[in-house]
Amino acid sequence: MGLEVVVKDVLARGEEEANRIRQEGTDEATSIIGGAENTAHQILEERREQAVQQIERRKNREISSANLDVKRLILNAKKELLDNVYNEALGSLAALSESERETIIKKLLESHTDSKRIFSNESDESIVRRITELEYGGTILCSGGIVLENEDGTVIHDLTFDTLLRNVRETSLKQLSEILNV
Repeated sequence: MGLEVVVKDVLARGEEEANRIRQEGTDEATSIIGGAENTAHQILEERREQAVQQIERRKNREISSANLDVKRLILNAKKELLDNVYNEALGSLAALSESERETIIKKLLESHTDSKRIFSNESDESIVRRITELEYGGTILCSGGIVLENEDGTVIHDLTFDTLLRNVRETSLKQLSEILNV
């Protein structure tokens, strides 16, 4: 066997070994690339799911916040409506005719017979002095009605339109809220 044949044989084996190593390298590279692609795909899907969940949470927060804002606006509008009704009622009471005011003051006096002094606003002073024998205690700042006081000043009955209407408002607020669906 000649040297040439041995060289050819060694070269052929070397070529085969090199091809086998290249193939193994290519196979291993393909496997690594496939694994990396799978890992990248999984990471991408996980991140996509996290992003969708984060978007959903943020959307829910925004919707909740918007709903709270709407409820607050509605409550404020209803409160403003109640305040307007209260102010209009107080204005209507203050604008009653003298005979209507006299009738109301007489009714208020009937409910409290243990008083010694009476107070009223300036415009009702003449009515009060005309219809009662109680000592006139002076004028007070109110829309109408009276304040009654016992002899030693320890018991005061505030029967002013302002106070009576405010009391009605406070006691009726729950019922009004239910009617308005607050």
